[in-house]
Amino acid sequence: MKLYVTRESVCAGDDVDAPHQITLSVPDKYTLEDIARAIQRAGYLPTIQGGKATWSVVSGVPIAVMAQQWSEPKMLTSLDLVRKELDLSGSTIRVHVNYHAQIDPDIVYEILWGLRLKAI
Repeated sequence: MKLYVTRESVCAGDDVDAPHQITLSVPDKYTLEDIARAIQRAGYLPTIQGGKATWSVVSGVPIAVMAQQWSEPKMLTSLDLVRKELDLSGSTIRVHVNYHAQIDPDIVYEILWGLRLKAI
């Protein structure tokens, strides 16, 4: 399965080669962890001075929070709960990575974990 990934810039100098996009792949029987780890392993996210960049991974729904200082992404949901809500285009999963500057990644996680996107 293909991943089409975009991300936000981290500074004005990073805008030089925007838009930031990459195509990756995950197994056909992918998990949301596979998506987040593929992005992390690709070296796609820039590091920042100070070493504390925070990112959220989304595809129609929040998937994970990643931080420059963390070795693993912190998952926000499971595939079983959101499969039909993912941003799919044919056999491609469209993913965006939001940059949250140096906000504490645990705070970003807590906010996104409780986020509701639809009325109850």
